[in-house]
Formats: sequence, structure tokens, C-alpha cells
Amino acid sequence: MHVNLARADLAAAWHSDTGFTEAPDERPEDGNARAHLRDEFVRSLVFIDGGRVDGQRMVGAAFDIGTEMGKDFVINEGDGAFYGPKLDFHLADSLGRTWQCGTIQLDFQMPERFELEYTGEDGQKHRPVMIHRVVLGSIERFIGVITEHFAGAFPLWLAPEQVKILPISDKFHGYAEEVRQQLDMVGLRVSVDTRSEKIGYKIREAQLHKIPYMLVIGEKEVESGTVSVRKRGEGDIGAMSIADFIDSAKTDVAEKAIW
Repeated sequence: MHVNLARADLAAAWHSDTGFTEAPDERPEDGNARAHLRDEFVRSLVFIDGGRVDGQRMVGAAFDIGTEMGKDFVINEGDGAFYGPKLDFHLADSLGRTWQCGTIQLDFQMPERFELEYTGEDGQKHRPVMIHRVVLGSIERFIGVITEHFAGAFPLWLAPEQVKILPISDKFHGYAEEVRQQLDMVGLRVSVDTRSEKIGYKIREAQLHKIPYMLVIGEKEVESGTVSVRKRGEGDIGAMSIADFIDSAKTDVAEKAIW
């Protein structure tokens, strides 16, 4: 995403873009921000509003914002782009390796080259500043990192398939579909295994696929209007009403619980 804004709004936009680090108690303990600079940029002059401004001064101004916000960052000299300073957000995976994900980059060259202008409060034409904003970085790399981090066992809120309904035999497919519809209506990602396989085989396969929840349905569940719940990593946790299971699952999703 590219955002063009007035220089006067730069600090507020930089603060907004890094806002997800405002709650240090909730971020990964091993996550950090790295400021990247290119020597060529530091030594160069950049064009702003038709004039020339010292590149070193602009670097200092950009990272003064981070300092004023009380954010810690590590400066990587010579590792930035030629057109301006940037902040990279590196996340550590389960093996302690760090990966670049989010990036916020200041660009004073593109607005000049495209001759971008806006009319300021003074009625005069001004050159905006551009911010290159990337939340996840390369989406393919992010998916690869997070898949490896969780070893495929995604938490409930992130799992592509959150619930697998396992009817013991074909005669319970109707009730299984009713349960699926109720879960689907509240936004849970759910499917029914309608294959004519033994229940042990279905459970084993769902475990291998690392599905967070399995709902086993048989005669007893149909008669009582319940589901027999199996939770990944814990096994059978007993019978629950459909409403109680929905409430429990929605709480896990809302709280971004990891188990």
C-alpha cells in the first residue's frame, strides 16, 4: 500500500502505522523493530518541495519519531532502500529465527518523480511524502513462517478448518448437517465427514490434519441434542450442548487463544 501525505502529518502516520506495538505486554517477547538505512541515502541529498534537504537530517527526523514513541529498534546500516529510511518488523519463530514481515518505508523520491502535488492550508502547492506500508510482507513467506511456527497445528481462530463433525454412521448425517448449519451461522469454519468409514479412522485422520475440534455424533447425541467433543491435544472432553460448544469456541476465537 502506498500512502501520500503532507510532511506535517508524517509523525502521526508513522505513529499510526506502528500502533500495533503499543501494547508491549501483548506482543511476542522476541519480536523487535529494525531501522534500515542505506549509506548512499545518508550521504545524498533528496528533493522536497522543489528544494534540497540533507538526507542525514531526514533520517534523523524519521527515527526521532520512533524514539519519541518510546520504541526500541536496531539500526542496520547499509540495509535499506536508496530512496529513504524504513522500519522492518521482525518476528521470531519457534526455532528462534527472525523473519522480516511488516515494513514501513519513507519515500521522498517517488512524489518528486511523478510531480505529485496537493494544495495546503496556505493555498500553495506542496509536494507530499510517500509511505510504503506492508503489513505482512510477502504473503507467501508469512504463510510459510506461521505454518512452520505452529507445525501446522494452528490455533482455533487461525485454523483453515476449525471443526470437523464426525457422524458414526450414515443415519446420523441429518443431525450432523443441522449442527454444521448452526456452527456455520456463527462464523465457524466447519465440515462434515460423511464417508462410510469407521469412527476410529475418521478421528485418526482428523487428528493427522490437526483439526482443533472434532464433534462425534451417534445415537446418544441425537437423542439428547448434544455433541461429543474432542479437542486437539486433549482428546475426549465430554458431551456438550450445541449452544455451549458455540459459546466456548467463540470465546477462544475472540481471545485469540493458543493451545
